[in-house]
Amino acid sequence: MKKKVLFILISGLIFTSYQLKDENIVRFNEFSISKEIHAEVPIIIDFKDTLSNDTLVEYLSEEQIPVMYSRKFLTGVCIDGKCRMLNIELFWNITGRYLGFKLPEGEFLSKTEHVKFNSNEYDMLNHLLANPLSELANYSLKELVPEEDTTKYKVDAVSSATIAAVLDYIVPGAVYTTYTLWHYVYGPTKQEIEKITSERLSTEIALELLNSQNKDDQIWTLNHISGKVEISVSLQDKLMEIISGNDIYLAEQSLHTLKPENLTSEIQIELINTFIKVGFLQKRLIIQKLEDSPNLDNYVIKKFSSELNGLNGVLVKTILEMFTIHNVEDEMVTENVSELLKDDNRYIAKQAFKYLENIDNPDKKTVRDIEKYKKNNL
Repeated sequence: MKKKVLFILISGLIFTSYQLKDENIVRFNEFSISKEIHAEVPIIIDFKDTLSNDTLVEYLSEEQIPVMYSRKFLTGVCIDGKCRMLNIELFWNITGRYLGFKLPEGEFLSKTEHVKFNSNEYDMLNHLLANPLSELANYSLKELVPEEDTTKYKVDAVSSATIAAVLDYIVPGAVYTTYTLWHYVYGPTKQEIEKITSERLSTEIALELLNSQNKDDQIWTLNHISGKVEISVSLQDKLMEIISGNDIYLAEQSLHTLKPENLTSEIQIELINTFIKVGFLQKRLIIQKLEDSPNLDNYVIKKFSSELNGLNGVLVKTILEMFTIHNVEDEMVTENVSELLKDDNRYIAKQAFKYLENIDNPDKKTVRDIEKYKKNNL
């Protein structure tokens, strides 16, 4: 029952944030895997940092799929000898993406002169910690909190001359706390989580992550599938869905996951069917991917051949280069390419000529078409 209560609490926080009785302070962002948590597994890790807690908590679903990870941090927030403890639990998605934070009951975060964060400032902190491109990565704490200025300020003070560079990346009056937590989020713990998930990545976990609405999770997964995960039918269907979608970068990364051995006739046919429906950039990426196939399927060859008329010069050139790589010499292909010799676009006609000139044993009609082209253009 305890695990179910925890799941209800966390799942209710997706895309929301709230504060209970001004005591329990919790903030979460969107989850990639929305499964009920059935077990919490402590993992002892040498994080090689200065913190005393070496325990990473893994939260597992009933199917033993990891849902998220957390680590507790207990450290002093001190400037000029004035300190209070920072007691917080940080959470990560299984791709290492920052997920949220939770404070123990009655605990709070504070700013200059120990002023408590208000609800909006907790929201702001959660938003700032979710930014992996924060300017806080480019500064040391000494640069943000110069020693010569600390005598003028209380806890979490900051030089007004320095703050301008990071003003949009800190909670006002809480530069030390924001800086410290951001570096905890993107430090060794994140790296260890990514390592764990990468080593355990399966078809089932990959599908869960690719179905996430978070693009960063999708990119991470596509970058880690290659060579590690079996391309099952369900995963193949998901990759084709992404390839035919509107996001060119995700389409490119999805194609990159397909190795030559994955380019079976079935997948090649899926790709040519997708080719017909998508725009220029995806069309070109699909052709270039099929160049890597061990053998080009005969149906796919004829289908590309029938698509030549009406494509722009770049795509015609790329398809003919693919045919050359695979030593395609098909009667239907030769006939369709010969028609391109008459194209009003001189570039397309030239590409057709270059291809036909290098095939063996062209038929008589093709020979006549080539000679006619040479007579009129060379």
